Amino acid sequence: MRKFLYIILVAMSLASCARYRLPSFGTSNDWKLQGGTVSNKDLSADFGGNGILANAGNGGYDLNFITSQTQFNACDTKIVRYITEAVKQIPLKIDSIDVVLADQFLILRTNPINAWKPDYVRRQDGAVLTVQANPVSSLVQPHDELWRNLVINKNKHQIIVVDRFVKNGTHYAIVYILQSESKSSPFTRVVQYDITNPSNLQSTGTLIDGLMQISVNALEGNVKTLSYDEYVMQADACFMQGDFIGASNAFDNAFTMKESIQNHHLYNSACAAALAGLNDKAFERLNMLLQRDPDWYVEDPNRDNDLVNLHSDARWHPYCDTIIARRERIEANFDKPLVTRLREIARSDQAIRYEFLNAYNAQPRNQALVDSLTNEMQRIDSINQSEICDILDSRGFVGKDVVGDACAVYWLVIQHSPVELQKKYFPMFVEAMHRGEMAKSQVAMMDDRIAMFEGRPQKYGSQIVENEKGQRVIYNLLDPAKVDQWRSEMDLNSLSDYMKQMGVEQ
Repeated sequence: MRKFLYIILVAMSLASCARYRLPSFGTSNDWKLQGGTVSNKDLSADFGGNGILANAGNGGYDLNFITSQTQFNACDTKIVRYITEAVKQIPLKIDSIDVVLADQFLILRTNPINAWKPDYVRRQDGAVLTVQANPVSSLVQPHDELWRNLVINKNKHQIIVVDRFVKNGTHYAIVYILQSESKSSPFTRVVQYDITNPSNLQSTGTLIDGLMQISVNALEGNVKTLSYDEYVMQADACFMQGDFIGASNAFDNAFTMKESIQNHHLYNSACAAALAGLNDKAFERLNMLLQRDPDWYVEDPNRDNDLVNLHSDARWHPYCDTIIARRERIEANFDKPLVTRLREIARSDQAIRYEFLNAYNAQPRNQALVDSLTNEMQRIDSINQSEICDILDSRGFVGKDVVGDACAVYWLVIQHSPVELQKKYFPMFVEAMHRGEMAKSQVAMMDDRIAMFEGRPQKYGSQIVENEKGQRVIYNLLDPAKVDQWRSEMDLNSLSDYMKQMGVEQ
C-alpha cells in the first residue's frame, strides 16, 4: 500500500549565540523546483498547497506544504496548538514558537541545552554510529555529526523525530512530526496505518530513515554561510555569554577563510578553546600564531587567566619559553621603565572598565555600585590622562622602536579624554598612523568622536548614540553614500556589519 505522510517541518535554534532562520527547502540549491513539485531521490514534495499529491516516484512519500497566506491563516490556530502539544514531549527548554509559512519552517526559540543524549548519530561521511545508553564520549556535538532522537507517543499514534546539528557555530534542529490517522491532527495528510505499532516497525523505519536526507541537505547546504567578520562577531557574542564551545566553533568557521585570518583572532580563539577544555585546539591556534608572526609575543604568558587550563599541559612551558625568548630579543633596546609605565596605565584603564561593565550588566543591577564605579573610573581616567599628556608633551609620540606595541596606550587613554585633549593630540596621532605606529581604525574613531562632540556629522560612522525612543543608532553621517568607502580606507568593516556587531537599529 502506498504511504501517505504529512510531515510538519519545525526548525529550532538550540544553544544559539546568534539566530539565523533556515531558508526554505523550496529555494535551496540542493532542490530542483519543477512546476509545483520538488524531487530529491525517493522524496517528492508538493509545494502547491492545493491538496493535490505530487508524483511520489520510487515508492517515496509526500510532503504537503502550505504556501498561500489564505491557507495559512485558516489553520494558524490549529497548527500552533498541535505543534505546541507535540513539542512539549521534547526535553528541550523552548521559549516560544514563531509561526511562519510552513515552507519556511516553524521556528522554535529555545534556551541553551546540550545534555539530551542522541539515540544515534550520523557523521558527515555517511557512517552511522550507534550510541550506547550511557555513552562515555563527551556530549559536545561536533560540526560533522547529525544527532537524532525519537520521541514515541503510542497514545496519540505519533512519532517526533528531532535531528540536531551544528552549523556556523549555532546549534540547529529540524523536527518532524509523524502522525497516524487521528482526530487530534488538524491535517488530512497522515500515515494510513499505526506508525507506533511494532508490527509496522519496518515501514515506519523506512519513513523515518528517508527524512535523514532532508536533514543532511540542510546540514551541508541549506544554512547560510557567513562572512569572516560575521563568524568573528558570533564568536565574540558566544564568548561574552560564556558559551566557549560555541565561540571556538564559530572561530573554526571563520578560519576556513585563511586569507582573512587576523592574529588577534587566533589568540582570542585559543582563549575560547582553553576555557572550553579543548587543549589541543588551543595549542594548535597558539602555534599557528607563533608561525604566522615571528615577532608576536605577550608581556607575560602566565598572566592571562583565560589560558590557565593550559598551565598543567606539557606543551605550556615550551610555549612560555618561546614567548619569553621573543620578548627579551625584541625588547632588548626598549626604554623599559617607560614600557612598564605605559602597561600599568593600560591595565588600570581596562580593569576599572571591566569591573564597571560587569556591574552595569548584572541582573538585578546594583545602582549604588554602578555609581561608585563610575566615580572611580573618572578618578583613574584623570590620573592616566595626566600621565599620558606628560609623556606626549615632554617626549612626543615615543614609537614602536622604543616601547613596542605599548605606544597604543596613548590612544587608549586619550580617546576617552575631554574633546580638548583629543583635538590637541589628533595631529600627532595622524602622523603616527602614516608611520605605521597607530592603527587607521583608531584614528578614524577619534576623528568621529571629535566631530560628534563639536556637533558635526561623523565621517566613518563609529559613534553610536541613543535616540528619543532609547534605541541605539548611528550618529549623523557626513555622507551615507561614501561611508563604506571611507571605512574600508581606514581598515574598518562595512557599516552594516558594524551595526550588527554593536546591536544598533538598522
